[in-house]
Amino acid sequence: MTEEVQSLSTSALAKKLGKSSKQMFAELEALGWIVREGDHWTLTAKGTFEGGHYKESKRFGTYVVWPGTVIEHRALVNPDSQLLSAAAVGKLLSCSAVQMNRIFNELGWIERHIKGWRLTDAGTRYGGRQAEDARSGVPYVLWPETIAQHPALQACCVDTERNVRLASEVSVYQCLDGHQLPSAGLQKIDDWLYTAGIVHACQRRLPIEEEAACDFYIPAARLYIEFWDEQDGSGYLAEKMRRKELYQRYQLNMIELSVEDLPELDETLSRRLLKQGVDTL
Repeated sequence: MTEEVQSLSTSALAKKLGKSSKQMFAELEALGWIVREGDHWTLTAKGTFEGGHYKESKRFGTYVVWPGTVIEHRALVNPDSQLLSAAAVGKLLSCSAVQMNRIFNELGWIERHIKGWRLTDAGTRYGGRQAEDARSGVPYVLWPETIAQHPALQACCVDTERNVRLASEVSVYQCLDGHQLPSAGLQKIDDWLYTAGIVHACQRRLPIEEEAACDFYIPAARLYIEFWDEQDGSGYLAEKMRRKELYQRYQLNMIELSVEDLPELDETLSRRLLKQGVDTL
């Protein structure tokens, strides 16, 4: 049998495996076998190792072909075995599964679908694969391990502990929604509210005669959030007590958060917000 017959274009490979060409290219890119350069797909060293090579055609120009034996490759026959759930990606980036899906949503790679998540065209481009729970049918998305190295994703998954260590060098923390806040703890809360789809204001003046501002305000629920940092000094403690007294005196609805709450915002803040009638993504 000649090489012409043995070799498969990516589209022919997709047909053999019962997949769309779009899905096939996305899977090969996620596996690191090919990369997109301008209007063309280019083989990587890994793709060459797997038998990929180039073919010339008067009609199609130069394109990638694969040996016929590649249809038996485990990564292509059972691609889900090579992919990670949002929880698994989150472990690589020190984020929870809930926060990970919210970040994917914020980046436009997935979208909310009743009880689960649907893959978008942008998510497909980065190797995402649609899946669903065998029992409930709830849709979810799987990702290649390489997604954890994406700059946009890494920029969203800022490690709070690392930021705290750098606090002496950084005076302003840039949040995902553009807010600029003075501490890593406030930044983490702001990013959580933003990715949870909750409209909020920062450092808003309280609607009282005395001069005081809250850390966060959720207008839909007329709810304030205060984050009490572990700062020393009588001045900070006095201001903390003053603001708490103002909330009580004017009967303003307020949630208090501490440093201990930061690692578990998905649980602690979600629960407290739900009690106040605020739903999250």
